[in-house]
Formats: sequence, C-alpha cells, structure tokens
Amino acid sequence: MKYLRSVRGRMLCIAFVPAGALVVVAVVIAFFLVHQANRTRDSALDAADAAGRTARAVVALQGQRSAAMSAPDQRTAAYANFTQRIDTAIAGLRDHTRYAPDAESAYQQTTAVELLSVAEGMDRSDSLALAGIDGVTRRPFTEAVAAYRAELDRLAPQLTESGRIAYESLTRSADWSRLAAVEDAFAAAEPLPVPESTWRSAAYTVSQQLGGLYSQQSQYAVQLTLDDGRRTLAGAIAASTALLLSAGLLLVVVRRLVARVPVPVVPIMVPTMQAAIPRPRHARSRRPRLPEPWPMKAVLDDLRRR
Repeated sequence: MKYLRSVRGRMLCIAFVPAGALVVVAVVIAFFLVHQANRTRDSALDAADAAGRTARAVVALQGQRSAAMSAPDQRTAAYANFTQRIDTAIAGLRDHTRYAPDAESAYQQTTAVELLSVAEGMDRSDSLALAGIDGVTRRPFTEAVAAYRAELDRLAPQLTESGRIAYESLTRSADWSRLAAVEDAFAAAEPLPVPESTWRSAAYTVSQQLGGLYSQQSQYAVQLTLDDGRRTLAGAIAASTALLLSAGLLLVVVRRLVARVPVPVVPIMVPTMQAAIPRPRHARSRRPRLPEPWPMKAVLDDLRRR
C-alpha cells in the first residue's frame, strides 16, 4: 500500500504541474484584460469629458466674439483674438484623440472634432456677416464659407448611417438653401435675397443642426470605445473561466485515472516444514570443544621408545 500511495502521489504531482500552469495563465490573462478594459473605459470617459468641455468653451467664445465684433473699431481685433482662441481649443481636442485605445475610436473621435470645426467655420462666417461685410472682411468671410462647406462635404462619407441621414436632411432643407443664398450674396456684394429675419432664422437652424451632427458623432465615438471596453472585459472573464475549467477537468481526470492504478502483487516466500532452516551464526552454542585424541597418543608413543 505504501508503494501504491507513492505512485498515486507522483501521478497527482505530475498532473498538478500543468493544472497549476493553467491557473497561473488564467490569472495573468484575466489581470491583463481587466486592466486593459478599465483603461479603455477611462479613455472613453475622458474623451466624453474633453468633448463636452471643449464644445461648451467654443460656444462661449463664439458668443463673446459676436458681442465683441458689434463695436466697429474693435471688429478686426476681436475677430482675430477669439478665432485664435477657438482654434486653440479645437486643436487641443484634436490632440486628445491620440490617446484613443484603438484606431477605430481615434478615427471616429477625429471625425467628431472635424465636425466641430465645421460648425465653428459656419459661426465664424456668420459673425462676420452679422457684423457687416466690407472690403476688409469680405475675403475672410468668403474663405470661411468655402472652407466649412468643403469640409462638410468631405466628412459626409465618414459619418455613421444616422449621421449621413442627418447630413442629407440638413443640406436638402430650405434653411440650408436660404443660408447658402445669403452667403453667396454677401460674397458677391449683392443685396440679400431674403428678409433679414428669415436669414437669421435659417442661420440659427443650420448652426443647431451642425452642432447636433457633432454631438451625435462624438457620442457615437464614446459609445464605440465603451463597447470595446465591455467586449475586452467579457473576453477576460470568458478566457479565465475556460482556463480554470480546463485545469479543474484535468485534475478530475487524473484523479480518476490514478484511482484505477492496479495494486502491485509482491510474492512472499514461506518455508516448508521439511526444509532445514539454517541457524544464524550468533545462535550457535559457545560450549568448549574437546581436544582431538591424536596429539596425546603421539606423546605416549614417544615416551615408550625412550
């Protein structure tokens, strides 16, 4: 039985080596994937916070720019100052996309930033038009209008399905057509084709819809990153569970196989009654032996001859 226990113990020890290795691998993989999932989630939350913070800052600066440009003597300086500050804020958000967890998230976040830049371009041209177009501001106005229209057309194929629907709805709307007609009239130094109230209403509606495009794209990018983090966490749990189950199954199989190890039969030699059992050396008698008779006879014969 001692021999049997030794064999079974050795087999179990051999089985514990791969099982223990599987457990260690499961723990390492789980730790790595959970850490990556947490980083992805934190990245998504940081991106959402940065996007919201930048959008609020841009809207506030746009309002300050429009108010500052109402003074004719400060129009050019106010436009340059606030436009530069807005560009700096958008550039900071664009730089934040480098910390996206993967290429797809970075791509979607970059698209959202470019949509914010489009909305800023539209507001930039509108602030110039609202302050009054003259020989100095006509060129910046024309460049701003051309830039945001071209950028919006370029970004259209990159939008999500819902984003493309919103884009088509915007560019085919009456407000977009009215605003485009007014912008073309300002660029050509022609009279407004619609009343000023209609122009302002159309400009407000288009601005809101461009902001909605940005918000929709930004939320999609954040949700995409969060979903990636959830998938990573689910993969970590699934992989760790599979490895732990494999280790447990291995131990169960080995224990059952060990239980079937045959008991070795060791033959035992039992002496029969007829066989002479040799006595050990230490068991022999220690009585003194009698001297042999032939030495005494030789001595007596020698005495007779004398």
